[in-house]
Amino acid sequence: MICFSFLIPEHKKTMFWYSECPELQRTDLVCYKNCRLLRNGNLLNDDLWIQNGLVVDPQKHFYNDKTEAKYVFDCENLILAPGFIDIQINGGYGINLSGNCEDMALQLNRLAKALLANGVTAFCPTLVSCAPSFYQKVIEAYRMNVFEINDAAAILGLHLEGPFINKEKRGAHLSEYLMDGFPEGIKSFENVFGTDLRNVRIVTIAPELPNSMEVIKWLTNLGIKVSLGHSEASLACSLEAIRAGATGITHLFNAMKAFHHRDPGLLGVLASNEKNRVFYGFIADGVHSDPVALRIAHQVHPTGLMLITDAVSAMGLPDGEHQLGDSKLTVKGHRAVITGTQTLAGSVISLDSCVRHMKQFTCCEAHTALNCATLHPSQFLGISDQMGSLVYNSIADFILLDDDLKIKATYIKGKKVWQSV
Repeated sequence: MICFSFLIPEHKKTMFWYSECPELQRTDLVCYKNCRLLRNGNLLNDDLWIQNGLVVDPQKHFYNDKTEAKYVFDCENLILAPGFIDIQINGGYGINLSGNCEDMALQLNRLAKALLANGVTAFCPTLVSCAPSFYQKVIEAYRMNVFEINDAAAILGLHLEGPFINKEKRGAHLSEYLMDGFPEGIKSFENVFGTDLRNVRIVTIAPELPNSMEVIKWLTNLGIKVSLGHSEASLACSLEAIRAGATGITHLFNAMKAFHHRDPGLLGVLASNEKNRVFYGFIADGVHSDPVALRIAHQVHPTGLMLITDAVSAMGLPDGEHQLGDSKLTVKGHRAVITGTQTLAGSVISLDSCVRHMKQFTCCEAHTALNCATLHPSQFLGISDQMGSLVYNSIADFILLDDDLKIKATYIKGKKVWQSV
């Protein structure tokens, strides 16, 4: 590896990462040095160079442009990692993304800024099972608004979690909104969501529902990721869905057929010949699944594990009773249940806490835990050349962390937008 520290003139004053630099311009060539850089899944002793909001190759600047860094920041040996990507989040900080769609732009703006404190720099707003009229209003509201929010987490597209899920595995989804399958095939899907799906990124489907394979193939051809979940599917059915194009499993172990040695169900995919095509979400809060379950999943298929929050509006709020759509939640610690029951209703954990739990529960290395919230979700979405990797020409969304994996600062397109006290 070539060190390009000679691009930093001796007379250049080095600032510390926590220093303010109000005169910093987007076109300035900036270097972050003295860090442990997580690039494309590997932790390296290297510098990060940024210009115009992108990660740049310093070799190009030395040999071709003869330019030098205008600003240099010392990271004090902190870990510099890609920003976290949460592909399944229903809300947080009092914001319910399946609530009133009239102020959706405002809610997304607030959430996108609040998530910066958790190291999240991109996410997929997730909608639980609702009435068709609501879905179509939300998708229309999403389409009509330009969600390129300055100095906030990027919004990658909607995750539609339902209503084409198994009623027996509905979890906190209201049964009156669930669909029994696709009696008219693709038209059944369009009757619920409409025909304009340009802003849909992920759809969760129970593959055992009638005519689901036709819909999975169609969605895959549209470039929409299909995730299997809230399901009683057998292993054979699950593998058929994967061959049809599905590449994800929604919150592994939760709301799915329990493992049985004669039919492992969806869980069996992790040890099948198709496993390398599949990524799976995992809520590492120690509530939705025992830490040992996380350890087992990671040992069986480590490169497919994606940490998710599945967070609801009560994330970031104090313990007590909170509203989630038409239901009431009771929150205590990391546990959120439908009031009066023991039914889990999403989580209230932040993604940075999930990363720390991952390291604690599995005894893995720091870079392994970080990859599960950065590289793996970006690979699942097919955008690892743009984010989640910090490869050259990717977007310079990154975070600084200490050895305990606590977030020290969050950067969007090379600009510091949040810093710990």
